[in-house]
Amino acid sequence: MNLTKPIKILMISVGILVGLFLLWLYYNINPSGQSFIPQCPFHSITGLHCPGCGSQRALHDFLHGRILEGFQHNFLIGLGLLVMLYKIFLWIQSYFYPKKTKNLLYNPKTAWIILILVIGFWILRNIPVFPFNILAP
Repeated sequence: MNLTKPIKILMISVGILVGLFLLWLYYNINPSGQSFIPQCPFHSITGLHCPGCGSQRALHDFLHGRILEGFQHNFLIGLGLLVMLYKIFLWIQSYFYPKKTKNLLYNPKTAWIILILVIGFWILRNIPVFPFNILAP
């Protein structure tokens, strides 16, 4: 799909505005104990923690500068942040230096490593003994 430059700029602008609105929302509203904030359906049904459980609270803490508290809610969010920062870096790099750069995320080994980390985190955070219970939100 080949989009024209004004359409690309519009899509990027809308994406940035939506992202900024969500950041503003998570900055101003603490997801802990709020009934209108969506709860994890996997946790609601099974009582187990999915890899994303605690991410909303972690984001709220990160936005308030409480980095350690954020990681206590979800350690895996650090991997997600690294991937997002890497993608933003590549996007900025390709804008200023159009020369094709190799994206490490497109390597099949990277996908397998991330999958193994996520599944391992998912299993370990549901083991109710020390030190694994530290991983639970």
